[in-house]
Amino acid sequence: MSKAQKMALARLQQPFLPLARLLQILFLAGPFTKINDVLDELNEPIECQCNYDDPQAAAAPYLHILQNFEHMKSAGSLDYTVIDEGGQQLDRMEALDCWLSQQILSHELAEINSLLCGSEHCDLCCIGPHESARQEFFEIPLQESEKDMFTIPQINSTASRSHSANGEKTLKQDGRPFYQRDDPALFHWQQGWSLILPRLASCPQLDDKGRCLIYPQRPLVCRQPQIFPYLLESAAQQAESDQPVFIARRKLLAIWDCPYVKKFQDQIADYADLCGLETIFKENKA
Repeated sequence: MSKAQKMALARLQQPFLPLARLLQILFLAGPFTKINDVLDELNEPIECQCNYDDPQAAAAPYLHILQNFEHMKSAGSLDYTVIDEGGQQLDRMEALDCWLSQQILSHELAEINSLLCGSEHCDLCCIGPHESARQEFFEIPLQESEKDMFTIPQINSTASRSHSANGEKTLKQDGRPFYQRDDPALFHWQQGWSLILPRLASCPQLDDKGRCLIYPQRPLVCRQPQIFPYLLESAAQQAESDQPVFIARRKLLAIWDCPYVKKFQDQIADYADLCGLETIFKENKA
């Protein structure tokens, strides 16, 4: 086992989210106005599902996220809406808790995935399905600003925006399913943009030696390639105020065909359990 993998496993065994939730309780229950006021009092080791020898040091990388707890004590409205799986809107505190937990896990898992992925020297995420695979294409979800990293065709039409890549109805282009094109393309779906890699197609930012040309600035989804938080999912519907709408899922998703996910499946499941989440192992290519 490589040094990087050992570091990643140590991180999986001590997720930050349990400590973050304790900080949230202390902050909301106490006479504090700033999250730093709580941290200043944590001078001793703490045990809350995990042992944290130095809580202040553990919290330091997440301070910019923890400061959002201060919003919980204010009466300010949120600029997004969160609904449960039945379509009912969550109250403000639940919605903010889901959002903050998503941010904390995204930050932590980006580092854990980088440690695990780099040791495997794998380009699984960067190439479309092989010829015998069940899937017809590989989808890489992108944020709005990330689409400009790729100088390839963009499909942004009324038809594309009324479909999902994996929806029940398949988007057609020139009478053929969208994934039967020869080259990669960007599609604007109901949920937003994604890069579609047809069979055997390579990411346009992959060089002939399999190296990423934009690695330091690569999209967020590429920074957390195979283990990622699924607490919130973007919903197709919008609130009356045109705010973004998210569905609360409260899960951790791990892509089963990744070599390190199979290797460390027990540790990943334990990590999710410590975070109070359900683990879903899912094939992306097969």
